[in-house]
Amino acid sequence: MHRTLVAAMGVAIGMVVGCCIGTPRAAADNSVCGQGWCAFLSPSRNIGCEMDYQHGSGIPDHTYCQSTSPPQSVQMSTDGTFKSCTGDSCLGNSGQGTPTLAYGQTVWLGPFSCRSEASGVTCKVTSGRGFTISNSGITPAG
Repeated sequence: MHRTLVAAMGVAIGMVVGCCIGTPRAAADNSVCGQGWCAFLSPSRNIGCEMDYQHGSGIPDHTYCQSTSPPQSVQMSTDGTFKSCTGDSCLGNSGQGTPTLAYGQTVWLGPFSCRSEASGVTCKVTSGRGFTISNSGITPAG
């Protein structure tokens, strides 16, 4: 996945600081967040996302998602603007042991939220702006 995901996954996955899982809450999902970051795969494992907020180490605040089929990625800043990319050159590798965010679950970190659904993943900032990534492509949300 994103180059920072591999580094972020090196942090103890059990740490859940500054992140909370939305309703309905599932105890198994607590491991998607660490100090200043969240990372997850959709249950289909086709979509993977990472959120970084006040992570430190020079990592900018952003949300990044990618899908392997079709090969595409998108990166969003804290103001809800995003850039997308299509093709295999846009993809990275997810970290080993990246947890799954069940369909119907939402994860929040700072101004970012991402919701996993069978139809795709929608990520937004507190203003409501954002994107949906799915098999159909990347579209604005909010």
